Amino acid sequence: MKALVVYNAYSGKRKNSKYISYICEQLKTKYDIVESFRSTGPKSLTEYIVSHGKNFDLIVASGGDGSLNETVNGLMQLSKRPTLAYVPSGTCNDTGRSLGLKKNIRKTMKIILEENKTYLDVNQINGRYFVYGLAAGSLTDISYGTDYRMKKRFGRFAYYLQAVKSVGKDRSISIRIQADGKEIVGKYFLFLATNSRYLASFKLHRKKQIYLDEGKLHITLIRKKNRWINTLDMAFFLLLGERYTHNIEHFEAKNIVITSSDAICYNTDGESFPEMRRIEVTVLPEQIEVIVSKRVLKKHFNKTNSV
Repeated sequence: MKALVVYNAYSGKRKNSKYISYICEQLKTKYDIVESFRSTGPKSLTEYIVSHGKNFDLIVASGGDGSLNETVNGLMQLSKRPTLAYVPSGTCNDTGRSLGLKKNIRKTMKIILEENKTYLDVNQINGRYFVYGLAAGSLTDISYGTDYRMKKRFGRFAYYLQAVKSVGKDRSISIRIQADGKEIVGKYFLFLATNSRYLASFKLHRKKQIYLDEGKLHITLIRKKNRWINTLDMAFFLLLGERYTHNIEHFEAKNIVITSSDAICYNTDGESFPEMRRIEVTVLPEQIEVIVSKRVLKKHFNKTNSV
């Protein structure tokens, strides 16, 4: 069997390349051939996987949520997809937390070698893919607009500092949303669609149990008020989740179409997405076989189809 490790050498607060040799050594206890590829720039992980991914049984992505996003975009272009494993090393690691994978590399590699497998939903947006989150409006540029040196020094708190700086900037959006036959029109401080248990390191408190293979996105809309009210709305949503409903709408959908008169900048998995006047979002159920922790497999997947 063959395994491929793809990685971003600089992710989060640590030099990720230091840990690649350990990851490869551990994989060699189960895999006959282990190769690695280091990111050389934007989309390089995607391009490498499209070209070489079919030759492997397992692909291990090491880096932040952006590196995982690139990996998934590569896997989705393969007719036969290898199993995906993730070694998180970014600043927030929302996807890693959702899958029960922490930044302790030894514990994560133990989970990967245990091979508790299931299938993960993937979301499509205008021909590209994202794993856990889509956002537009105010504060959504923080994840990719925060200086790398700040993230290296302060970790996730760098995002909070950037958020304080961005409070005075009005990036509210006027949009028309069609979601599974429901239509909503309005001006919003924030649009958010997720199938994650975490956002910006905050645990998202839901009204009901969240399953990562339920085939739908959880939508949050914060209506536009003044910047201070909206900032408080955002803070209380992060703290209280769906229990907080002041100026906020919550609903679920499988298919979403958003149109606007002006081009809007979207954020997918913490990365900038090209400005669009119209987007179509579809949840694609159970697309990629992924390794997760045993606890998450039992608690957060409807179909505990361990292989």
